Amino acid sequence: MEKGTSVSLALGSGGARGLAHIGVIQVLKEEGFTIGNIAGTSMGACVGGIYCAGKLDVFEDWITKINKRETFRLMDFTMSTQGMLKGQKVLDHLKTILGEIRIEDFDIPYTAVATDVRAKEEIWMRTGDLYTVIRASSSIPTLMMPSKLNERLLIDGGVLNPLPLEPLMPKTTDLVVAVNINANAENHTRHREILLSSGLDKLQEQSEEETTAYTSRMVNSVKGWLNMTKSPEGDAVQESTLNYLGMLNKTYDFMQDRMCEQSIEIHKPDIVINIPRTVGTTLEFYRAKEMVEEGKIAAKKAIANWKLKQLVQ
Repeated sequence: MEKGTSVSLALGSGGARGLAHIGVIQVLKEEGFTIGNIAGTSMGACVGGIYCAGKLDVFEDWITKINKRETFRLMDFTMSTQGMLKGQKVLDHLKTILGEIRIEDFDIPYTAVATDVRAKEEIWMRTGDLYTVIRASSSIPTLMMPSKLNERLLIDGGVLNPLPLEPLMPKTTDLVVAVNINANAENHTRHREILLSSGLDKLQEQSEEETTAYTSRMVNSVKGWLNMTKSPEGDAVQESTLNYLGMLNKTYDFMQDRMCEQSIEIHKPDIVINIPRTVGTTLEFYRAKEMVEEGKIAAKKAIANWKLKQLVQ
């Protein structure tokens, strides 16, 4: 690889898993790549935008230190039928940490992708307040309320484009790198499993207990959001409703998986960094440090494979 090889970077959607993008960017820089263009959807838009603003280190320092309680406090639940979360509290907090950020001030070309519900089309955002853009790009259906921007009603860009390679075309850099955080788990050993294999049994037990407690609290909040009350069928009706929401989310996941595969097949990026969906769920932001490590592991593996192919050719 020539020193300073430039890359265009497509950062995919996936909620808290998207924090793996931090690790990917760090490895790309360590390996001598120069990032010349970024397009992101949802958490990809968040991490990509913060990197372009030169604030990624500050963001990582904050996000990798928050625990379950702090994560929960940043979730502004609402009774709206349009979504479970307002999604504004965390962005307001980010603004206090990172300051005012506008996309047009970036030295690196940057595109955030959202979906316009009324126009039924994807929107590429390249100007404006970064926090407003992130909010629009990450409004996951059923989870977060849609975002209003001018006359548009916007939801998660992942609905139509979970891996935004199109905004990077035609290629203006040496390479195009796609970071797919909705990949399958074939032949993947999670970073957590690597730690546990080192004999940290107590860590596993503690982690499982904390995750169970956290999940229970989230479920209770969802029940409150749905305004569930006791009925003749009791818990069976509540469980049925929660299963219904779970099925919607599963369907959304499957759709994203397939669209990512198709996007990679059509645009054929030079390097594909695959991070399995199984490494974490949408709201597990308290596992940020682990997600960053997952990104590093996946990036090192993909870059090593790419280098090997270059030697063979």
